[in-house]
Amino acid sequence: MQSSPSADRHPVRQHSAGGDGPSSAGDGAPAPRLSGEAALRLAAVVAVLAAALLTACGCADHSAWLQRELRAAAARSLLFWRPAPAGHWQPLGHHRPPLAELIDQLERFPSPEEFFSRYVRPQRPVVFRGLAGVHPAYWLWTDDYLRREFGSVELDVEQKKKEDRSIGLTRMNVSEFLSVYKEKDLYVVHSIQEEMRRDLALLPSAQCGGLQRLMMDAVLWFSSGGTKSVLHYDELDNINCVLDGYKHFFLVDVDDAHHIEFDHMEGLYSSVDVTSVDMYRFPGLRDVPWYNVTLWKGDCFYLPFRWPHHVISSNSRNVAVNLWFSRLLWFNESECSDFRVSEHASLSDFDPAEDADLQRAHLVARAEDSEQLTLLAFADLYSDALPDDDEAAEAAFDQLDADGDGLLQLPEMYKFEAVKFLRLFPRYERRD
Repeated sequence: MQSSPSADRHPVRQHSAGGDGPSSAGDGAPAPRLSGEAALRLAAVVAVLAAALLTACGCADHSAWLQRELRAAAARSLLFWRPAPAGHWQPLGHHRPPLAELIDQLERFPSPEEFFSRYVRPQRPVVFRGLAGVHPAYWLWTDDYLRREFGSVELDVEQKKKEDRSIGLTRMNVSEFLSVYKEKDLYVVHSIQEEMRRDLALLPSAQCGGLQRLMMDAVLWFSSGGTKSVLHYDELDNINCVLDGYKHFFLVDVDDAHHIEFDHMEGLYSSVDVTSVDMYRFPGLRDVPWYNVTLWKGDCFYLPFRWPHHVISSNSRNVAVNLWFSRLLWFNESECSDFRVSEHASLSDFDPAEDADLQRAHLVARAEDSEQLTLLAFADLYSDALPDDDEAAEAAFDQLDADGDGLLQLPEMYKFEAVKFLRLFPRYERRD
């Protein structure tokens, strides 16, 4: 008889990403000659002046990177007589304990309407404990099964388990990966193709109301363990299920993201070394509040878009799948009125989102903070995508305003046919 996923888990417990923080300096430490704030301000001035001098002499380019490096070096020298900031040169999470407030944890899947209203719309994460068994893969995906059923399937493989986005991917099939992954520094991060989707399910909470039409991708994460991601955020909603091993998340509320310097906006990540944080180079990390979330084997996790996070996996076989969804702001209740949610709905029965639906969703998501838009607000919000013509902008507004009340509602935008919707925004740069 099969056991439930929760029977395979360790007990739920709080887990610090890096253990106890560093101890404070003793009473005999020299008194500082400058306050920390004054010293950092002086360091910034020194950095700007040094960058200006180097640029003037042609010795270096005047860049934000140069100023940041010089500011960090100046701060270290100016503050050499002070105790180092908590967490300096230690793994991410050593600067302060995690928040005592817990992320919501459920032992059942909420209805699609409840999931949307309590978590998706307000961007609140939630852990589903012991529910990953809805995926047949949870029970089936041993190495022998994967080799037998999918041995020839080609995979994208990262060449380091500590994420380094400057290194390209390599390709190998499932059989090749399984023969070497326990000894080599490899990590599968691969969009799951049709032949493997038969072993995955669309979670009951996402089967109607609109989210099921905005599913962009399903991704396999597979290694021998010990992986470490960069500190980053995503522009998509994410449901991640752990099929083997466990994962620790260093998680930051979207409202606290301003503490983090994302210096690689092309990839939405920070270059901070997550195993040895330079608190002078990234001073915002000294104060950032964070949650610790541990997913054990059999757990799933809804991670809202734009919540910064860093992930560490167990030092053993680690397999997870995640589903990416474009941002949804309006729940279509009529879709769910006659729909029977199933815990056995194969992912193969749900097609990935059409590109036009995804592009429309990206545009509508700009109205995150608005339930309705006036013509003026509409023209301002979409000024870069609408025709450069006031009359054309007003004509687009009038087409979308189905009831003609002079207020554009979210349902009116979602119900407008996607291809025609995009034609109203000729200057919109489509997203991949």
